[in-house]
Formats: sequence, structure tokens, C-alpha cells
Amino acid sequence: MTTEIGLDIAADLATILAAFAVIITTFAVWRQMKLQAKGVNKDERRFLRESIFVVHDTLQAEQFRNARQNFFGSEDYEKDFAAFINDDKGRARFILSVYGLLARMIDHDAINEDIARGYWKTALYRDWDRLENFISGERLRSKNGTLFDGTEQMVTSWQKADE
Repeated sequence: MTTEIGLDIAADLATILAAFAVIITTFAVWRQMKLQAKGVNKDERRFLRESIFVVHDTLQAEQFRNARQNFFGSEDYEKDFAAFINDDKGRARFILSVYGLLARMIDHDAINEDIARGYWKTALYRDWDRLENFISGERLRSKNGTLFDGTEQMVTSWQKADE
């Protein structure tokens, strides 16, 4: 009888140890998954941080500032599309491509729209209004009525939010 009790106790201890091993394994797997999830968040935060730097650097770059200064500085932007020289057309396309980058980054959640809006909306509104003649002419010339649509949608959305 003592042998049976001893075997029962040994079997119970083995069951308890097995259950304890399952619990420890479950905890270890859960901890590893949690660490991996944090790594994804870390990568996502790094991507967002790098994205805002790319957009900020592009909007602050000398090439962008020079394009804006040369296009808007002489007030030639008020001309009809046909009167624009090729250099001015190139500058306007460059300016719009940079704002298009901003719009795409926001659209793909690469940068926070509220931060971008708070930082760049004044310049964007002013530039968009001054580019009106160019945009209309470029859309007609290219027979593409949706050209610069991403930027236009961003401007419209921000303006509605301001109302």
C-alpha cells in the first residue's frame, strides 16, 4: 500500500511539474511575442520619424526655397499658362511635386496630418492659390484633369477643417 501511495504521489508530482512546465512555456512564448510586437512599434516609430524628416528637409531644402522664390518672387505667376517660360514651368512642377510628396505621405499615414497641417498650411494655401493659373494650364496641356489631385484634395480638406 505504501508503494501505491508513493506511486500516486510521484504521479501527482509529475503532473504538477508538467503543468508548471506548460505555464512557464506559455509565459515565455507570451513574453517573446510581446517583445516582437514592441519591435514592430519601434520600427513603425522609426519609419514615421524618418518620414517627417524627409518631408521637412524637402520643404526646407535650398532647391525648394529657390524654386519658390524664383517662381513667386517676380509675380510672373499671375501670367496665363502660355506666357510661362520653360524654367518657370519646371519650377512650378517642382513645387507641386514637393507638395504632392507631402500629400502622399499623409495619405499613407507616413506622417501625422495634424503636425503637417499646423506647420505647412499657411505656405501651402498661399502657394496653391498663386499656382492656380499654372495648374489649370498644365491640366489642359496634359489633358489630365486629375493632375496634382492629391495636393488639391489635401488643400481642400484642410480648408474645410478651418471653417
